Amino acid sequence: MRTMLLFDGLGGATGNLLPALRGLRAGPENAAFFDTVFRALDEVADHLDPAERDRFGPAGLALRRWLDPGSPTPAGLPPNSVAEGICLHVHQACLLQPTRPADPGTVAALGHSVGLLAALLAGFRLRRPDEFLATAAACLRLVAVTLIRGQQAADGPPPTAEALAGYQSQRGAPPGPMAALTGLTDPELRALLTGHQGAGGPLVVGLANAARAHVLSGPTAALLDFHRAHADGFARTGVTWVFLHNTIPFHSPALAPAARRVTRDRALIGELPGGDRLRLPVYATDAPRDLREAPDLVTEFLDQVLVRPIGWEAVIRYAVTDSAADRILDHGPGAAARRYAKECLRDHSRRIRFESVPQFSAAGVRGGQRAMSALSGPGRTTQGNGSGPVRAVPGNHRPGG
Repeated sequence: MRTMLLFDGLGGATGNLLPALRGLRAGPENAAFFDTVFRALDEVADHLDPAERDRFGPAGLALRRWLDPGSPTPAGLPPNSVAEGICLHVHQACLLQPTRPADPGTVAALGHSVGLLAALLAGFRLRRPDEFLATAAACLRLVAVTLIRGQQAADGPPPTAEALAGYQSQRGAPPGPMAALTGLTDPELRALLTGHQGAGGPLVVGLANAARAHVLSGPTAALLDFHRAHADGFARTGVTWVFLHNTIPFHSPALAPAARRVTRDRALIGELPGGDRLRLPVYATDAPRDLREAPDLVTEFLDQVLVRPIGWEAVIRYAVTDSAADRILDHGPGAAARRYAKECLRDHSRRIRFESVPQFSAAGVRGGQRAMSALSGPGRTTQGNGSGPVRAVPGNHRPGG
């Protein structure tokens, strides 16, 4: 069986991440990995200037304190994408250690948004523990600095009290810089967007996750204005709108300054192998292509996560066809990437079996939308989709089944 590894982006399992990470840290086989993690985060903290450290240290770089067995586990992560993204990547990387058995049938890897970095780490197929830990540390420094610079670039004037008061949220997160819409095709959404703001406006379709599942990225005030202008039409036609918990407008040209800023942090990040060191095809998310041909994977990560939009259907269909995969092994930790993959592969000619790596034993999280995980079926978004324990998906499944 030919297996493609799948990694979710900032997703709906956040409520389980800290207990899961604490459980992983308690395992003696993971001691060296977590020592490496804590050192890498200390290096990032030392790299920041005092104002940056005061702002992001408590929220995004306090993993050692959060996972200390002598302290209570926080009920949830602080409300920013820096903390969530760091925990997400640490969890994914821990499950890729060479001390864990490797699936001999693995032929490719694909990551949704921030999950791209875990896909790259998997694609290197590093089997020497020292080499893996050195590369994992560079990856963690990269994701931490990327998220911090992205958060800094996203800072701007908050929406007015009038705009906030005009938005009546029935469920999900309060207004933020990303919003999920389901029920519109890509041409329909882009036509609405162009009619509302003209060409080159601040809002962009950052993610096209499925035929009728998209995410808009941009300033919160602009998203509120777009929603106000179209809320009645959405209600009449059954289109759903949910603000995401993200505090960064990922996949938006507005974050190009953050990508450029990270280039000045390259000495901190250290060396990441180039695409020619990938031992598996790892697929890009901005277009159907194999990253083994990419000369600089740091630049690829910055561009694909911060700046470029995701076209998931074209990417997942290309990846399955190119790798001839007949099994997708979902590493989560959310369920969104798997759901999008099933939806987009519904009519693919290949019969795909979906399975998930067991990850969480904690109870599911409470409601609300997390990051880019807003799909329960064709044209439907439900509160908390992608949340809760990720369980194995037994048996064979038709694509999309």
